[in-house]
Amino acid sequence: MAKGERRKFLREFMKNPKTVGAIAPSSASLARAMVDGIAAMPKDSTLLELGPGTGSFTAAIHDALPNFAHYLGIEIEARFVAMLEKRFPDFDFAHGSATDAKAIVDSRERRPVRFVISGLPFASLPVDVQDGIVRALIDVLEPGAVFRTFQYVHAYRLPKAVRFRAQMAAIFGELERSRPVLRNLPPAYCLTWRR
Repeated sequence: MAKGERRKFLREFMKNPKTVGAIAPSSASLARAMVDGIAAMPKDSTLLELGPGTGSFTAAIHDALPNFAHYLGIEIEARFVAMLEKRFPDFDFAHGSATDAKAIVDSRERRPVRFVISGLPFASLPVDVQDGIVRALIDVLEPGAVFRTFQYVHAYRLPKAVRFRAQMAAIFGELERSRPVLRNLPPAYCLTWRR
């Protein structure tokens, strides 16, 4: 990622720490771990990215996704959306909240959704926002679909992080947790649920 993009990310974090959730973009190592398996997605299905931010995971998705027409990103920060649209003109981005994923997916006729990659900071999101996103996932994820997010190692035991994992496990079943991705600042786990 270019220096200018890092500055934009940090500037947005300083203005909106509750919605940006990190002080630096994710590393290429974490991005590769997050997109593992998407090349096998059926070409008539959609990959939904929640909270693409400045595009760390989006770039890895762009390189691995079998069909560009079947990508949809939902980003709450308007400046990030504008930057993403310039950087990835063949991808579809919506300015909005992940809690509205069902309405956004349906308005763009993007079903079936077979893979969701989330860059959202679940360990710091308000409980009502977490709950809204989980409800949206129930509506959006097709049987057999994959949901993947990450949590920083240092935040893994925080109450909101534990609450989110327990809620997901109750609905979507067993969690698959990766080994820590150490080449990320800070180190993080990839968390995967399969519907």
